[in-house]
Amino acid sequence: MTAETVNKIEPETAQTAPADVPLLKINHLTKEFKLKTGVPFQKPLTLHAVTDVSLELRAGETLGVIGESGCGKSTLGRTITMLHKATSGSVEFNGVNIFNLQGQDLVKVRRDIQMVFQDPFSSLDPRKTCGQLIAEPLIVHKLMPDQREREKYILSLMHEVGLDIQHVNRYPHEFSGGQRQRINVARALALSPKIIVCDEPVSALDVSIQAQVLNLFNRLQEEHHISYLFISHDLAVIKHVSDRIAIMYLGYVVELCEAAQIYSEPLHPYTKALLSAIPPESPFEKKERIVLEGEIPSPVGDRVGCPLAGRCPYCQDRCKQEMPTLKDHGNNHEVACFLYE
Repeated sequence: MTAETVNKIEPETAQTAPADVPLLKINHLTKEFKLKTGVPFQKPLTLHAVTDVSLELRAGETLGVIGESGCGKSTLGRTITMLHKATSGSVEFNGVNIFNLQGQDLVKVRRDIQMVFQDPFSSLDPRKTCGQLIAEPLIVHKLMPDQREREKYILSLMHEVGLDIQHVNRYPHEFSGGQRQRINVARALALSPKIIVCDEPVSALDVSIQAQVLNLFNRLQEEHHISYLFISHDLAVIKHVSDRIAIMYLGYVVELCEAAQIYSEPLHPYTKALLSAIPPESPFEKKERIVLEGEIPSPVGDRVGCPLAGRCPYCQDRCKQEMPTLKDHGNNHEVACFLYE
C-alpha cells in the first residue's frame, strides 16, 4: 500500500502552524489525583502524578519519555490525549490549546492525535474481529460510509502493518501479542493522524517481536511523516527510536536533550544512575554501578525541594528547600539540577 492510499483520510484540522511553531507544545502541564483517606471529615490527599511539565514535539520527530515505574510518564501521555483531565497547564496542537476546544473542533483534533496502549490484549474489544476493530474509528468519525470502500481500506491497512489479510475475521484471542499490537497500530493509523502517543507499546512483547514492532514504527514514520511521543522504561528501546529524550522522575522532567547526548554526556544524577544500570556489552568490560540509596519519596501529599534530594549523593541544603527548573546548559541540553548553576 502506498502513502497516498493511507492519506485518503485527511482530517479538517485548524490551520497549519508556521514552520517555527512546534506541532505539539506542552506548557506547564500538571495532573493531580485526589485520594480518599477513608477517615470521616478528613480532606482527600493529593497524588502528584505529573508536575509542571513543558515539552515540545516537532513534525516528523520522535520524543522519547523514559523513567521508572510510577514516574508519571503514562499519565502524561493520557493527559495529552485527554483521557485524563489536566489539573493545570495547556497542550497546544498547531498553536491551538486543545483543552479549550469543544464540539466538532475537539473531534477533529482527536483524529489527529491517536494512542497505542501498553497492553495489546486489554486494549482490544474481544467481541470484535480484526476488521471491525480497525474499522471502528472510521465509523465513529463517520468517514468512508461506503462499506466496500471501507473494507478495501482496512485490508490495505492490515497489509501496511504486516498482518495477513486472510485474518480479517479473526478475534483478538486468536492472535499473538505482536499481531495484536499491529492491530492497535493499524487502528491508530486509520485516521491518518499527525501524532501517535505510544505508551510502552512493546513492553509486553518478546524481544524478537519488539524489534519487529519498533522497525514498523520507524517505517511508518518515514512513509507518513508521523510524530511520536514514545513512552518507555527500556533504555535500549528509547535509544532505537528517539530523536530527543526526556527523563522523568516522580512527575518531573529532570533532563531533556538529543538522544545521542543522553548516553554520551548525561548530566543529572538520576540519569547517570539510570544509565549505569545498563549491562555492559562485553562481559570483560568494567562499568561503575551508581546506586541511589534510600527510599523513593511518596508522590502523595505536600512536596518541598528536589524529589531526588533524599537519595542524591550530591545533595545540598538548597536541594531540600527548592525545586530546580529545567535550564539549557549548551547544545539544547536541558537539566534540572543545582549542580550546574
